[in-house]
Amino acid sequence: MPEVGIYVPTPAADVQPDTVVAFGQRVEAAGLHSLWTLDRLVFDNQEPLLCLAALATTTRRVRLGTSVLLGTLRPPALLAKMVATLDVLSGGRMILGLGAGSRPNDFAAAEVAWEHRGSRLAEEIAILRQAWRGEPLHYQGRYYQVDVGPIGPRPVQPGGPPIWLGGSADTALRRAGRLADGYIGTTSGGPDGLRAAWAKVRQHAEAAGRDPSRLKLAALVYAAVDDDRDRAVERAGGYLRRYYPPERAQVPPWFLLGPPAACIERAQEYFAAGVDVLIVGPVTADLAHLDRLLNEVVTRL
Repeated sequence: MPEVGIYVPTPAADVQPDTVVAFGQRVEAAGLHSLWTLDRLVFDNQEPLLCLAALATTTRRVRLGTSVLLGTLRPPALLAKMVATLDVLSGGRMILGLGAGSRPNDFAAAEVAWEHRGSRLAEEIAILRQAWRGEPLHYQGRYYQVDVGPIGPRPVQPGGPPIWLGGSADTALRRAGRLADGYIGTTSGGPDGLRAAWAKVRQHAEAAGRDPSRLKLAALVYAAVDDDRDRAVERAGGYLRRYYPPERAQVPPWFLLGPPAACIERAQEYFAAGVDVLIVGPVTADLAHLDRLLNEVVTRL
């Protein structure tokens, strides 16, 4: 059955030192599927894997994921160790969402080449899975060459945490179909756009000799619950303008915006499009808003 997760809004202007843990406690108490963090380097958000470490030790059941992590900003062997450690700390609750990245300054800050980042990500995935099997790392690729002994610890989940890939470009959809256990779709095109992207991912999976029915579909959609829809739109706009460049800061009609009934109706459209896990992203770290989102929207889906 469809599940709901909550994105922890660490890029929000009102985030507090206790936001991550407070969100985790409320989301777990609500019985939801998962908690998700976001990755940026040249921004004032908190580091996502460290946030998940805090959540791993303060929650017991809810799954933990990244939506999405810029994996190639970190060396593959180091990333394998960090994610395996999180899987151990959480008792096997990790989902690794990865993306190629869309902002050159993040790569410049990490001193990682911007060009060929998608191809580099594909190689990194191969190294991660090899490391998580407990094998010595013998990998000779175009971008990475590794020849060392096994990297521990072994993840709790056999073969390691599932890897879900994001992105909307044709190359990203092809990569998800070929390599991923799931796809995290963008909701900027609404349910119809998501449905079209998912069809392409499944086609690419089938072309690669994989069973498309084994892949999971997730979608991140922002939310602002308010009895006044205009006020909800403005709150969402403030978040987008702070985080995105101007050309990506327009509030689309596909967010969960306004009174609870309207938010529920929109969420159901995503489930009708085939979403397995709807990742709902509050546009504020305000705990009163989170409580309303959980009590009046999410738990009624």
